[in-house]
Amino acid sequence: MKSILTISVFIACAVLTRAQYTAGSQLIDPGLSGTTSSDVWTTLNAIANPGYPGFPGSQPWPSPIGSNVGGDATVNKTAGAVYPASGTLYFGGMSLDPNLFGGTLAINDTTPLADLANVVFQIEIGEAMGYAFYNNTLPVLSYTTTSGTMSNIAATEWIIVGQVGNGTFDPGTGPEPLYINSYLLQWDLTSVGEEITSIGITFNGVQHAQIHALRLDQSDAYTSAVPEPATYAALAGFGALLLAAFRRRRAA
Repeated sequence: MKSILTISVFIACAVLTRAQYTAGSQLIDPGLSGTTSSDVWTTLNAIANPGYPGFPGSQPWPSPIGSNVGGDATVNKTAGAVYPASGTLYFGGMSLDPNLFGGTLAINDTTPLADLANVVFQIEIGEAMGYAFYNNTLPVLSYTTTSGTMSNIAATEWIIVGQVGNGTFDPGTGPEPLYINSYLLQWDLTSVGEEITSIGITFNGVQHAQIHALRLDQSDAYTSAVPEPATYAALAGFGALLLAAFRRRRAA
């Protein structure tokens, strides 16, 4: 049975065919207010990152991979088997069983925006056997101040902003679709009373999942980057009830 994290309902304004898809094409400008900064990774492949270990991916990386736009934040493997493959960051493995741990990636920024109040993270991730994140657990945030580090903070709100059909798999009950999903997660940090000196976002992928692109946005003012259902309805001609299936908010 497919996870609620990979709902197979289409958003008309965001859905592409695989033939139309290029890495990063589903990332959006979150339209943050105030002073902002952005880091984007769209070249996470072996050609753009020579010298990194290949299959099976268990060897340590020589260094983190910096963003190709922005150039400040980095992504690094911290556990498991992840490596730059022909077109993506690939979570290696030999099994074809679903929902097996593939590896852990960490996005870090040691020079975050001053007076940081708003963090938005986007990830284009391809599924394997109906899963993308291990145990369906979404990325979590950590931040450091002079008082210490706060870890494993769940997103204030999140949404799937794009989806690309990427073939099928058979869980034993017939063919099921696979997708490259683009997630947008946002954290409200306005309640943090001290200057934030570093931030990190970590997540676990399943074996054979693929990271196509990443984007990290920061702002010193909080405004929601999660579009209202009516906004999508106006763009795509769908009603708010359909778009509500894609929206997930944590209780205040």
